Amino acid sequence: MALDPVLTDVQGIERAGVVILCNDFVANLTFFTETLGFRVETIHPADGPTHASIVGHGCRFYLQVGAEVPVHIRLTVNQTSALAGQQIKAPNGSLVECVIAQPGMTIEPLVSSLVANHEVTDGSSQVGRAGMLYRDLVPGRQGGSVIASLIRIAEGGPVPDYVHFHEVLFQLIFCRSGWVRVVYEDQGESFILHAGDCVIQPPTIRHRVLESGDNLEVIEIGYPAEHLTNADPTTTLPNAQVDPGRVWEGQSFIRHIASDAKWQQLASGVASTDTGIFNATQGLTDVQVIKADSKSTWQQTTIQPLTFEFLFVLDGDAHVSTSREGEHSLVNGSSLVIPPGNSYTVNHVSESQILKLSLHAVK
Repeated sequence: MALDPVLTDVQGIERAGVVILCNDFVANLTFFTETLGFRVETIHPADGPTHASIVGHGCRFYLQVGAEVPVHIRLTVNQTSALAGQQIKAPNGSLVECVIAQPGMTIEPLVSSLVANHEVTDGSSQVGRAGMLYRDLVPGRQGGSVIASLIRIAEGGPVPDYVHFHEVLFQLIFCRSGWVRVVYEDQGESFILHAGDCVIQPPTIRHRVLESGDNLEVIEIGYPAEHLTNADPTTTLPNAQVDPGRVWEGQSFIRHIASDAKWQQLASGVASTDTGIFNATQGLTDVQVIKADSKSTWQQTTIQPLTFEFLFVLDGDAHVSTSREGEHSLVNGSSLVIPPGNSYTVNHVSESQILKLSLHAVK
């Protein structure tokens, strides 16, 4: 297989494609046109063809006589197509895999388990999309249902991101430290998330990360864990339309600004703030920041079935005692997933803050 240089036809239209080499030109041309449904765009010479450009399924191939190099081709087809789900071998040995277009979102059932993650011992990370460093906060992902990551950018500046959207049911972006400039569809001009600020990204909302300061850290939690990120080169942000009240698949965009937070007493010496995410997601997820001014204690009643209960220590330390899963000491950067059926008590030794998320999984 080789990438053919960009060609320009008589109308000045660029035509790029992939070169596929074969010994038996007629047999391979018949396979692609009659079996797979491609159509001939150009062919030559007329008295004994050795070259053809063929198009179909959103792609272009340049079929030509030469030493055979089998390739793996993946075509997307409709669910009703006779090709759906098939793997077919071409005469030149190439494997053609026919997958269903837009198969839809797969939501794995929540498999609850205790997960304690400590930054001081689990400091490994890997390079992810747009060059950002990802640390997996929930290895195993609760049976593949939920992903939680701590994302870092050490050196600030422009971020090599692009307009994109996610096929998800829920996605939280919480700024732990530093700052990042982002822009969202229908939300007007770009804005900066500072430490303690957060947004939820409703399903399919277009957005882009523009730039960050040094030592940026954000916590990203998504449901389901495996989901598609789709680039959208047709959309420019900020877009002309401004509609802050728009609803995407039942969810509203929420931007929580820490400096504007309203705090309510949770227990003696402990306060919590409502981010508005519970209402914006129609009860799918509740996100709170809980702060203790000094040595203090607060309690959580029994976690209901199909609930992903996640704690992350934003600052300070805490000791968590669960009714079924023992006791756990958490420090700055530690996280804890507590399975349903547990009640728990959080003891703060000194001034500290915790991010608390409760996500109610789909049955």
